[in-house]
Formats: sequence, structure tokens, C-alpha cells
Amino acid sequence: METSIRVDQSIPGIRVVTERMPWCHSAAVGIWVGSGSADEGPDEHGAAHFLEHVLFKRTASASGRELSERIDLLGGDLNAYTGREHTCYHVHVPAEGLSDAVAVLSDVVAGGLCHPDDVEIERDVILDELAGRSDDPEDLACELATTAVLGTDPLARPIIGTEESVEHLDADTLTSFRQRILREGNVVVSAAGNIDHDRLVRWISQGPLPGMLGPRESSVSATARVWAPESVVVGEDEDSEQVLFALARRTPARVHSDRAAAQVATAVLGGGLSSRLFQRIREDLGLAYTVYASMDQFRHTGVLSVVAGCPADRAAGLLDELATVVSGMTSSAPCPDEVNRAIGHLTGSIRLGLDDPLSRMTRIGRHLLDRDTIIPVADSMKRLRDVSRDDVVDYWAEESAPWCLAAVGPGMPHGGAAGLINALGR
Repeated sequence: METSIRVDQSIPGIRVVTERMPWCHSAAVGIWVGSGSADEGPDEHGAAHFLEHVLFKRTASASGRELSERIDLLGGDLNAYTGREHTCYHVHVPAEGLSDAVAVLSDVVAGGLCHPDDVEIERDVILDELAGRSDDPEDLACELATTAVLGTDPLARPIIGTEESVEHLDADTLTSFRQRILREGNVVVSAAGNIDHDRLVRWISQGPLPGMLGPRESSVSATARVWAPESVVVGEDEDSEQVLFALARRTPARVHSDRAAAQVATAVLGGGLSSRLFQRIREDLGLAYTVYASMDQFRHTGVLSVVAGCPADRAAGLLDELATVVSGMTSSAPCPDEVNRAIGHLTGSIRLGLDDPLSRMTRIGRHLLDRDTIIPVADSMKRLRDVSRDDVVDYWAEESAPWCLAAVGPGMPHGGAAGLINALGR
């Protein structure tokens, strides 16, 4: 079945994009703010994530409990998440409840209060969240590796903040941060499912959001971005049964001409069940339960991560095999069948999301926010299918960014971790 995508710019400072899926029983709406953890100032570290928590506690017209009761009555879900370059507040409800759901969502984003009492309650919640992340070696290793790779780039900062920064954030700081990021040109409303475009535009235009936007930024100062100039090994000596390794390096930004080749190469390495990492380390040797490769792409750069975890007594063997498999992307270049399977994995993932209004809402919202246009699904699939075996081989051979390694677990990092970096050659 065909969908129709419409973009509206009639509301000053707000772009609205919808994708109608008339066969659906539900609809998803997201309010996207083009600011995340990378946009925080020196005294605001963790503010984007903290703000996301606090705005749900109460608004000028309703308590947090009342907001939750309204969404539960509709049979929906109200949530939000913070990224490094954006924040999304979203709701997913049966289609007949969309008007009420949009009213609640708009009230949260535009009318949510940073009340000091709520800030103190959520501070404890976020500190518990931080403690939980510290107890998760996979999460900790990935955060350490990303920070090492990105150096002084604002993207390197942990989204959730640190214990020290969370302790110091207060209601005034959060209010000031919110006023700075809610500005004209920095907000996109996206929706997908069984929706009426014109009605949604009217609901947004008549709601509180347009009146909350500050003036468009006149200019954006350049940010110094000093990425890791050489390989680094970092880690935490944790008293645990498991060891987690996160190997990472920079990759092309999301608009770079090599981004498709980088995505396919990552899938060949560790993106699916037939990938090299999964087949060798999990299936052939049984060294690790957790093993995969993934890639994040941002405005100015990207990050490729290779993650694997195992019992502490297998750590040395796992490091050796990681070195063999990753270096094998150069010494034993992918064959056409591997590339085709990787492309199938990536394009299949896109297609599997097409039945879900929340997935479609996310896709069109991020595209408009990040790229100022909506790339048709067919074009995204073609871009991947046009990647050849030679494109993958050339990309991997020419990528010169240094590898960084994070090791979390008992006795980490040790000499074997440095040996992995040395084996990769850069």
C-alpha cells in the first residue's frame, strides 16, 4: 500500500511532516528538538536528558499523574529520548485518540515546568540510572570507547551526564537551557499512521508550542573538534564475572559520499547472523554470547563500534580472535556474497520498520531535522544496493582513523588489550 508524505511550513519556526498510513489503527507523533547533549554548555552537562525527565512531572495545567491518566485512558504510550544531536518527545495512540494525545504532548514540551521539587526527585532517579549504567559493563565500555574516539568533540560527552554534573544541575539551569533550545527553526513535528495532515497542522498551530519558541539563531559559532589523533586504550577494573571490550574508530558523517559503503562494511563485519564476527566468535568458537558491530553517524563524523563480552578467563582468546576478524577485513577482503548478504540485512531492516507508525514517524522526523528533506525509502534502499564489493574493499582499505579500545572487567585493561590495538596496525 502506498503512503503519502506531506511537509508544512506555515507555522512560524515549526516544520510539520506527516506520512499517512490509512490502513493503520494507530498513529505516532513526535516533537523533535534539534539539540541534544552535544549542544550543552560547560555548566549544562546532562541538561538535555535531565530536562526530558522533568518536563513530564507537571505542566502549568496538569500534574504528571493527570497527564499519565489521560494517555492511559487513550490506550497509548507517552515517552521521550535524548540523543547527542537531538531530543524527541513522542506519543503513540489508537488513531481515534490522536487529538487528545497531541494536546498532552504539546503541553509537556511547551508547558512543562522545571519545578525545584521535581528537579530534586528526578535527580535521584537519574543518579540511580547512572549507577545502573556503571553496573552494566557493555554500556560502560561503549561509552568509554566513544569518548576516547571523539576526543574533545562535544559529541564525546555522555548523554546522561556524570554524577558530578547531575548533582550540580538546578531548576534555573534547566529552564535557561530549555529557553535556548526551543527556538524557531529548531523544532520539527512528525507524525505517521492513520492521521489527517491538515488537522495535525491546525492542532499544532492552535496549541501552546508556537508561542514558546524563541527567535531563530542569527549565527552559529564554530566548535573546535579535536578527535583522537592516535590509538588509545582505556578501561575500568571492575569486580565482575564478565569482561566487555568495545573497539571503536571514526567513520564518515551521515552525508558523506562513503557512508553507504561504511554501513555495508559494518554489516559484513558484525551486523547480522552471517556476519564475520558472529560466525567466528559466537558460532565457531563459542567464545562470547555478545558480539556485534554497529555504526552511528552524526553531522560531522561517525563512530564504528565492535563490541564483545565473555567470561574473564576467555578474555585473552577473545582479544586474539577480535584482532584476527577485524584485521581480516583487509587481509581477506569480503567476497560478493558477503556484501550481498549485508545489503540484504540492511535493506530488510528498513523494510521491517515500514509497518510501524512509530518507526516511520522517527524516520521522517529525523530526516527533516537532520537533512532538511525526506529521502524516499526507495532511494535509501537503492543507495545501499548500489554498493559494490569494490566499494566496501576500498572504503575499508582507505579508512585511516585510529582504533581506540575500552576494556571493562577484572584486571582491565591489561597487556592483551594493547596487543589488540597493535595487531590492527593503527
